[in-house]
Amino acid sequence: MKNDGVQHIKLIDLRFLAKKIILISGLFLVMQVEAVNVNPKGTGEVFLQPYYTVNNNLNTLVSVTNPTTQAKAIKINIREGLNGYSVLSYNVYLSPFDVWTFGLVSGVSTMDDFFGQESAIHFSSDTSCAPFLVKAGHEFLPFELADGLQNMSRVREGFIEVIDMGGISGNFASAVDQGTVGVPANCAALQSAWESGGVWHEESGGDVNENLLSVTGGLVVEANIVDVVEGLNFSIPVVALANFFAEDQIAHVPPSDSSLSLDAAAPKATVFANEKAYQLAFESGIDAVSAVLMADQLIANYALDTFIAGKSETVLTQPSRRFYVTEQGGNNLPPYGSNDNNISCNSEVYGGTEVSHLIWDRESQFANLNNIGADPLPVDLPKSAVCGSVFIQNYLTSTANQVFEPQITQSENYYSISTAYDGTENGFAVTSFTNTQPLLAVNMSNEESVQLMGLPIIGVTLQKFTNAGAAQGLLAQYGSAHQMKSVLKLIVEGGVNR
Repeated sequence: MKNDGVQHIKLIDLRFLAKKIILISGLFLVMQVEAVNVNPKGTGEVFLQPYYTVNNNLNTLVSVTNPTTQAKAIKINIREGLNGYSVLSYNVYLSPFDVWTFGLVSGVSTMDDFFGQESAIHFSSDTSCAPFLVKAGHEFLPFELADGLQNMSRVREGFIEVIDMGGISGNFASAVDQGTVGVPANCAALQSAWESGGVWHEESGGDVNENLLSVTGGLVVEANIVDVVEGLNFSIPVVALANFFAEDQIAHVPPSDSSLSLDAAAPKATVFANEKAYQLAFESGIDAVSAVLMADQLIANYALDTFIAGKSETVLTQPSRRFYVTEQGGNNLPPYGSNDNNISCNSEVYGGTEVSHLIWDRESQFANLNNIGADPLPVDLPKSAVCGSVFIQNYLTSTANQVFEPQITQSENYYSISTAYDGTENGFAVTSFTNTQPLLAVNMSNEESVQLMGLPIIGVTLQKFTNAGAAQGLLAQYGSAHQMKSVLKLIVEGGVNR
């Protein structure tokens, strides 16, 4: 009997061990799934710069760094703020440890039907290879503005995509090598490759993947918005997406081809909610990207202190919006509301999504339009909307004779929120969406359905201060930029995780 008992215990131990091994193996497989995610460490395959602008004498400066040992082909898409259409798309080819830099400044269009309109110009003094790009000044183009406002003023602000298209090998890797002189050996060879008869020119029998290797990521992108006249700099936080492409993928396209975008992602995402990581599968790659950008609530600080002439504006950017919203604003795809034709938005920006705001000051006092201050619950301010792909949320105090328009960005696509209560002049605003549809996914660990609530939205809060008490003759001004914070509402079978 004693031996039987020992054998029984051993059998139980073996069964327990087998189950444990299966569980650990399953978790290991889930962890090994390559899925698009936001990399907080800042390196990746695809980057989203949430805001560029040339309004109000502002210049936008961008650097793309290749800190790897592999030469790389990189796509840069500059997209205007109303509907996310490309206004300039080009390729840049970097040697190992190379950096590409460029600036965006105000300009005037010379395009037919747009001649003389305020526009923007791309400049670069960088020697890296960028075929067909006019480095001395390449003006923004109207050719993809399929609908909406037909004026180049719309291209003066927007967002930027930077995409790793793959590694470069063979003769082309040698062509971009800078050696000891700091200048690529043969940029002309890369441009010739895209011309008729070139090895990348598909219309004449070429192959865009010739001498290209799969995407490996590892890039770094940084951006700044600079006011040269007033001596201000806003360092713009850039969102880095890692594991964007399917394994061993090459994504090389011609320089002027802006079709390589966020929908090229593999349909899997790693989403973080309630301090947990979820491995989710989607019907499309654009849904996977939207999932990692999804937010149900937005949280942004403001500082409007009178003694330093405080100004605060939050940029709200929806990089994937154009893939879901129709021109008429109806029959939209989730996560956007089925009817996005909000009357608070200009019809030329495809309407917008209705939102509500709650505002607290830094002493836990809440915004109250009636100035009563006795209700223990925060007061929901009147409904408004977030319109277009890039939108400015401007903050005002209740002080009379204020300028209503945004004073930092001078954007034309904005609304202003008044704190309208007696309290401190600084605090934070919580923005919530009131008309969205759930984005559906499948949890790859248990095949259960998952719903993500909110919208794919990123942003940055810009703040400006002026010190009137500085030394005589000294212009003491300060600028800061803070990444907008957000909360994701994720609904799993049997409960809600937030």
